[in-house]
Amino acid sequence: MIGASGQGLGPRRGKREVIEVAERKVPDKRLDQLLHVRKQRLSRLERERHEARQVWRRRREKFHAAKLRWREAVAKTQEQWQQARRQFLDMTITSGQFRSAKAAYERMKREVAQFYLDCQNQLQRCREAGGKFFEARWAVLDANRQQEKLSLLRDEMRTLEQPAEN
Repeated sequence: MIGASGQGLGPRRGKREVIEVAERKVPDKRLDQLLHVRKQRLSRLERERHEARQVWRRRREKFHAAKLRWREAVAKTQEQWQQARRQFLDMTITSGQFRSAKAAYERMKREVAQFYLDCQNQLQRCREAGGKFFEARWAVLDANRQQEKLSLLRDEMRTLEQPAEN
């Protein structure tokens, strides 16, 4: 009965005071994961912005080319008509030749009108592409702001956790 009296292995131990040891805190990775996802989203948005810029540039080039075709057609039509009138008034061409020149002028006016419509269509497409680019640009700027806020929040949380560990 050694164990019953408590005399068997020496004096009975007193109750130990529990020492509080700070448990190692598992670092919270949620904010880092969120930052990673946001960074991927930012990369996608930047890629979309770049593509929208390229589309807008191509549309502006097409519009510029259409505008030049239209202007050249207008100048050519006006010059041809002025030449025909000048020749008729100088009496170097007959009235039949003048009528054929007038018919050619009317045909050229219709072509110029078609060039103008093409130019306006190109302008509309260019404006739409520009709008898409600026929407994409705004989305990138907004995502950058959000990323910066989250980075600052993460850094602030880390600085607050460090003195607690020391």
